[in-house]
Amino acid sequence: MSSWIDAEDHADRALDMYERGRWADAEAELRRALALNPHQPEWHFNLGLTLEAAQRDGEALACYERSVSMMPGQIDPLLAAGIVANRLGQYEPALEWFGQVLTIDQHCEPAYAHQIESYVRLGRHDEAETIFYLAQQTLANPSAQCLSMIAESLMERRVYERAEWCLWEALRLDSAIPRLRARLGAIHAATGRSRKALQLFLRDLRDDPGNVDTLLDYGEALADLGRGPEASEKFRRILELEPANVDAHQRLGEIALQAGRHEQAHLEFELVLKLDRQYPQIRVALAAALLGRGQVEEARGHLGEEMQQFRQLGAADPRRASSGGAERFGSLLLQVGMEAEAAEVFKCAIDRLGGTAELYRKLALARFESGDRDGGAAASRHVLRLESGCVVSIHNLALRALECGRLRAAAGWIDRGLGSDRNDDGLRRLRMRLWWMWLKRACRTVARLGRE
Repeated sequence: MSSWIDAEDHADRALDMYERGRWADAEAELRRALALNPHQPEWHFNLGLTLEAAQRDGEALACYERSVSMMPGQIDPLLAAGIVANRLGQYEPALEWFGQVLTIDQHCEPAYAHQIESYVRLGRHDEAETIFYLAQQTLANPSAQCLSMIAESLMERRVYERAEWCLWEALRLDSAIPRLRARLGAIHAATGRSRKALQLFLRDLRDDPGNVDTLLDYGEALADLGRGPEASEKFRRILELEPANVDAHQRLGEIALQAGRHEQAHLEFELVLKLDRQYPQIRVALAAALLGRGQVEEARGHLGEEMQQFRQLGAADPRRASSGGAERFGSLLLQVGMEAEAAEVFKCAIDRLGGTAELYRKLALARFESGDRDGGAAASRHVLRLESGCVVSIHNLALRALECGRLRAAAGWIDRGLGSDRNDDGLRRLRMRLWWMWLKRACRTVARLGRE
């Protein structure tokens, strides 16, 4: 009996320590309580809360899972497990926990909101919208949390007008939700309203000056405006708060790379790679810095590793298969002589996102350089469907026709190209080459007739 009383005393002291923000002491007291009586699910739950407050999410989730198994049907541990699982990127298990919560209580607003978040992070935006509308129908009042979460989905899909309305409505309903103004700032920045965007970021930082996510958004907005030194200041502020923040190091590297400070960029990207070897396209950024320093072989090695990851994840990871990311990656592959791999990257981006004229131009170049002449010609035709006056693509098709001995087709392409740009030196040289080929063919014909 005395051991149970001692366990209760430790649990009470843990609660006092938790309320005073002394996470380590609270954890120690709870572990002492559980050592004496491990059958109290509330204490496992409280230990999870303590570990979560100390930013030890993996351990917190394990505590919540034990609490769920010991008191099935209780909402709090299910909800806490789902929220932490989302933060750890374990979205499918999180969806299961939120689903259990809603089975118990279909009016639980946080469960709807975080379920929307899970679907957004998985890229399943239609299902996110389904949950949002279900919440709107089920809950007694409009949900500010759900509005803020569905706004994230709309922002990812660049449906900025609807996203902005959702965020303003959420702000009207509950101004205490973190980062609403920062997300509005991101929308203003993406839609060219830079001055208003910076004002919103500053307003949000006045309320929460140490918010790392807002500092990141603010720094990115400044960098997009070409205000590199001010953006760097924000990223360095983040590193004062979180020295191992990989996003801040990566952004500092990109700013250094754009400014031609390749050695500094190299150091920042190397640090990101050490901290997170799966950081999207970090090897691409590192290769760009190495090429700036003339270290081609080292750059080729990193691009080869990135290519392996791209083949595994490129179709599933939008950050790797995005148009801009693919264009940068493929262009660097071309630069180090990996033409076939570059063609693969460009083709993947086109298949996934639809082809722009620039992506098809890059694909044509990669295919021609890798020896796939017919593939290069096909990509050039795609360019002309999008940009009928692209002289580079016309040049490619004229050259391919000459290589195949189709002189009439080559003449047609050359005439079309010179009609767009009469002074193009490449097309003029091809016209000269065409004349020589006509002449040689005519000479062969005369000689054959003479022998007959």
